[in-house]
Amino acid sequence: MIKNLYIISIFLLIHFLSFSQNVRIKIDGPTALKGRKAIILTREKGFAAVVHSIKLSADSINLQMDPDLLPDLYQLQVSGMKGSLTFFFESGMKILLDTNDISRSIVSNSASNTDWQYFFNNALQPFEVKIKDFARHEANAQKSNWQDSLTYWRNLQEIEKADLNLKTLLFIQEHPRSYVSLYLLKTNWYAFRNHGVFEKLDSSLFHHRTYRYLKEKNKAVSRN
Repeated sequence: MIKNLYIISIFLLIHFLSFSQNVRIKIDGPTALKGRKAIILTREKGFAAVVHSIKLSADSINLQMDPDLLPDLYQLQVSGMKGSLTFFFESGMKILLDTNDISRSIVSNSASNTDWQYFFNNALQPFEVKIKDFARHEANAQKSNWQDSLTYWRNLQEIEKADLNLKTLLFIQEHPRSYVSLYLLKTNWYAFRNHGVFEKLDSSLFHHRTYRYLKEKNKAVSRN
């Protein structure tokens, strides 16, 4: 297992030049991966967009990113390799790259990724496993035209969605300083906009573009 793990050390050197910062990424990996294409994507519900396309190299790779975009949720994919890694792109983070499955790579030295793993392991992943199972049963019931069974499995999915919403709301309330909370509030804004959680976010998040975006949306809620 260890031989399949290679360190991707990500060093973010911040130079506030106009509206962007210089992001330096150093990737240490096996010789066979050098020259392999990798992409970093933004992650939203049902949406992904390529932010940077890079080639794995022994040298540092410099990227330009707006300073108010980090930390935030991104995804790493490497051509010809199984899986993808969803992670919070943050200054000083390190990634242990699993060459058998990118999704099993280990992120360290990042408070945001610790928060994200906690939420993923305790809320999102159990939800996804159950929903996948319930959807399979629903499809079987639909094929067999079993209406009562179809309704049963659909109701279970709605219960799980409500449970995930509750766990997400509790996470935001209990982690007001977390950039993960900021991300979750953005992606669930219409569900949580009237719960007063935006006003309780910590001032350390005020510089982030997502916070400013939500601040404008919250003004509209306050006027109503």
